[in-house]
Amino acid sequence: MTDAQQPAKPYAPFVVENLLDTEWKDVRVSFSDWRWLRATHGGDAIDGYYLNGYGVEGLVKAALFEDGVDLDNPDIDFNSEGDTCYIHFKNLDLAMRAAELAARMIMSRQSIMNMIVIARAQGFEDG
Repeated sequence: MTDAQQPAKPYAPFVVENLLDTEWKDVRVSFSDWRWLRATHGGDAIDGYYLNGYGVEGLVKAALFEDGVDLDNPDIDFNSEGDTCYIHFKNLDLAMRAAELAARMIMSRQSIMNMIVIARAQGFEDG
């Protein structure tokens, strides 16, 4: 990939894969670093909100929702599993925006708590 295709900065603990030049033609934002999550936030749940792949996806949805992103945008495909938060984007700029919001959110327990409130209110919590 060229420098223009590579994300300019890391979004750890989220991973960004630019696959726009492949047969899949998407950018993938994912999270599966459960060891980091437990070490940083003390477990796999906060305030009874379970932090698995679907739960983290719900927090990312809440962050995007709060930032004014249309979650029904056809350029976004929420495709998480129990062990991985996985979101596909057709637009690099939107993927980078989502990765930045997600990384900033997950670093702060207070931000996670704020997103839990939104996730629950909007029905994004893994049921």
